[in-house]
Amino acid sequence: MRSERRTASRPVRLLALALAGASALAGCERSRVEDSAVDRFPRAAQELDFLDALLGQVVVTNDDALHGLITFADGTDLSTTYEGRVEIAKGKGWIPAEWKRPADESAQVGWMAVAACRVLDIKGGLTMRLTGPTPRYATKELVFMDVLPLRTENQSLSGKEFVDFLNRLNRFQQGGRALALAREQETQSGEGVIPAGAPNQLLDQSSVEFGLPNNAFSLPQPKPPAPTDVP
Repeated sequence: MRSERRTASRPVRLLALALAGASALAGCERSRVEDSAVDRFPRAAQELDFLDALLGQVVVTNDDALHGLITFADGTDLSTTYEGRVEIAKGKGWIPAEWKRPADESAQVGWMAVAACRVLDIKGGLTMRLTGPTPRYATKELVFMDVLPLRTENQSLSGKEFVDFLNRLNRFQQGGRALALAREQETQSGEGVIPAGAPNQLLDQSSVEFGLPNNAFSLPQPKPPAPTDVP
């Protein structure tokens, strides 16, 4: 009798497992967007319209994100198709060679973080320095830097969050350039040295943006000349 009950309950358990598996698969399905921002405004002359359209979009798609990041990295996106953008991203090491995701699917934060770290040469911690930017650690690094909102590598960004993400990357990039220029001018002229502990006004806005102390990018104060004997 006990054996019959076990036999009878087995199909029930199998059905429950099948339903659970189907539910899990449904939960992993990503959002899709028809007629996304890049579909409506693909040309370089339409970048402002593209960004404006993104502000009202629930999620940023793979095609949108590739267009935005390629434009950020290269100054313009010369590709006219999603497939062309994918090839550019593969060549830059943003996505793996076997990457095959639909154009209209919500973009995962992980690959966008990898792209950002490669464009800006963000080294990260020890693990990233040893392995290079991976979706998990690149995401953690950019969240820590306050460039990305609190997300995991498999989550998405809204269109508004993606525009903010690009703005923060641009501030970070411009801040680095400003620091390099200031150091070059200091080396050439020996003037305009920022006192130790004083905020670098060129980068003060970036310091606020990324949650860093105002003197995070202050230039080092030159060593005073060695004293000389007076005759």
